Amino acid sequence: MNAPSAPALVSIGLPVYNEERFIDETLRSLRALDWPNLEIIICDNASTDTTGEIARRHADEDPRLRYERADTNRGVIANFRHAADQARGEYFMWAGGHDLWSSNLVRECVALLEMHPDASLAFGSSCWIGVDGAPFTRESGWSDTRGIAAAGRFFTIFWGNMHPVMGLMRVSRLRECRPLPNLVGGDLVLLSELALRGDFLHAPEALWSRREIRVETHHDDKIRRYASAESGISRSRLSKLFPLVKLPLALCGAIVRAPLRFVDKVMTLAALVPSLALRYVVGRQRPGGE
Repeated sequence: MNAPSAPALVSIGLPVYNEERFIDETLRSLRALDWPNLEIIICDNASTDTTGEIARRHADEDPRLRYERADTNRGVIANFRHAADQARGEYFMWAGGHDLWSSNLVRECVALLEMHPDASLAFGSSCWIGVDGAPFTRESGWSDTRGIAAAGRFFTIFWGNMHPVMGLMRVSRLRECRPLPNLVGGDLVLLSELALRGDFLHAPEALWSRREIRVETHHDDKIRRYASAESGISRSRLSKLFPLVKLPLALCGAIVRAPLRFVDKVMTLAALVPSLALRYVVGRQRPGGE
């Protein structure tokens, strides 16, 4: 009789910068996840506060945690990429340095991915919480794409929110895609590549609590943050003046590289052109462009 296989290793990448206010609570939440085979990789982007001290203390207490610190700030996207590059597991998830998770989130998502081997990722329900941890009344939907063809999955994600980017991804599928691009809307580009390759699965009994730590009342506030020197996303003069200029080409590239029939690629590209203009208009009407 064959011995039962060990539970799949799940890697959680935690890119952080100056998160001293919340990182203790965040790390306690990650350590409370009930999946038995975890590695948690803390990538400190040269924090100037006590983030490193708090993270080191948790790493000393729990061998599942690895802490590393960059010598200089490498930029937000580069730090997210670095966290993903360090993953050794079969599944990978990014975690925010101020967020919280229900203890069953990884278990529920792994169960879905193992039942659906062609799926790209699984994600829990999401809610917003304030700096005090109290939930907001604000709500959002989800993008479960089971039973939808590849082009349909692409537009489901195109018109949805970006929350699944913080879901649990199949590492082999993530490696098929280009790294998270360093541009405004890079999360949409990566999610589009993943959606063109497999389903997104919603785990309704799992919860990701997204902490709102910024006051951004308009789409332009978010764009200005992306264009700041600290974010490292919009570096060139052109991208600072026109932050979204690279997004259409990146989305087109995702479609061209996708494992689709030629005719499906052409039709998806044709439908994308008018959709981009409409999505820009719609995005400006919603707080934060979510």
